[in-house]
Amino acid sequence: MQESLHIFVETGLRHTLEKVFSDKANRDGGLHILEAGFGTGLNALMTFIEAEKQGVEIHYTAIEAFPLDENFWKPLNYPKLFGSIDYSQMFTRIHQASWNQSVVISPFFTIHKMHVPIETYLPRDGVFNLIYFDAFAPDAQPELWTEEVFRNLITGLVPGGVLVTYSVKGDVVRALRAAGFQTEKLPGPPGKRHILRATRI
Repeated sequence: MQESLHIFVETGLRHTLEKVFSDKANRDGGLHILEAGFGTGLNALMTFIEAEKQGVEIHYTAIEAFPLDENFWKPLNYPKLFGSIDYSQMFTRIHQASWNQSVVISPFFTIHKMHVPIETYLPRDGVFNLIYFDAFAPDAQPELWTEEVFRNLITGLVPGGVLVTYSVKGDVVRALRAAGFQTEKLPGPPGKRHILRATRI
């Protein structure tokens, strides 16, 4: 949770809200986020919570090749660890939302989960303000961290849109730059020296 909050919410979402959506007039139409690697749904839940706190409408697209079984995600205690509010009901709604269609979770959060591999996903041009790249580590699945994958993803970002990820490996940085991103290493959460934010110029 600490890593995800630091990497995706603070370095990605809050940065985007401050830089792009600081003027409330720019919030019309909301913020469009793509998550590459839905996994346990933790990033989606944290983004839902932030959307409610900030009062900004978020359209959240999550792609996942191997959705987790309910027996795996249901016992997770993430929803009970966010202060005084228990988000278990919302966590369940996010996971039980139908795949491959948009589902309204709240007035501030709509999710569209897509059952598709990252390496074959082709986003529509210029849709997303922010990408959470939370795929399995490059050593485990190097095919997900290639220039080709990042070239596909960059087309889905608006100019100035950003991609945030936890990996700062040299191969990852070079692939992102070759795909057209400008990259910057930023301080990581406790236990991790750096994380990466990449911007479509």
